[in-house]
Amino acid sequence: MNLHKDYAPLKVVSPKSEKTGVTVAFLTACVNLQSSIFAGRIEDEFKTTCAIVQRSTLSSISGIKAEYLLLDCADISSADLEQLLRDLHSLPTPPNIVLINVDQKSDIDFVLHWEKVLGLIPSECEAKVIMERLGRIFSGEYWFPRDVLHNFLRQHRKPKKWCDKASNLTQRERQILQLICDCNTNANIAETLCVSEHTVKSHLYKIYRKIGCKNRLEASSWASQNL
Repeated sequence: MNLHKDYAPLKVVSPKSEKTGVTVAFLTACVNLQSSIFAGRIEDEFKTTCAIVQRSTLSSISGIKAEYLLLDCADISSADLEQLLRDLHSLPTPPNIVLINVDQKSDIDFVLHWEKVLGLIPSECEAKVIMERLGRIFSGEYWFPRDVLHNFLRQHRKPKKWCDKASNLTQRERQILQLICDCNTNANIAETLCVSEHTVKSHLYKIYRKIGCKNRLEASSWASQNL
């Protein structure tokens, strides 16, 4: 989403405008003219308030007070995104989350495991399309690209045909699979089990071979059905 290209002709809403919609926060790497115009368009479109929050200056994730959090994924790694989603879900009252500016070439399927993630909007979307999809999400719907949903359903609709393979797993491998199901990163798993990340990766390689999976998402799906 090229904010400068898409939103440059638009005006930021006056503070005096009446706000009647849901509260929104826009978490981004950089607060600039483009992000301000984008937030203004949201305020104008949905008659709401949209606070802009810069990630580098955010002292605590609990400081975000909004019903919906628009999370700009343009300058964030998958590992950092996963940790941020973990932190948000640990809040007493997590906000509903919409990921925007998502690179469709990245491995983003894991976000579907997080309950409060309601939508994913690719960076290629035009301004009008973004507003349309946000409107549907604010109305209580979900919105994800078709290919992401296809990948997710393909993994989770496999029949329970691998139960016999569970007996080949060691106790430590079972522990790691359970931690994967809870969306833990390799670093989190290593810290929990008091081992190195290299050891965790070695265990994962053996697990994938034993249960016939290719990646973390498939392993999580297998574990949820068979452990």
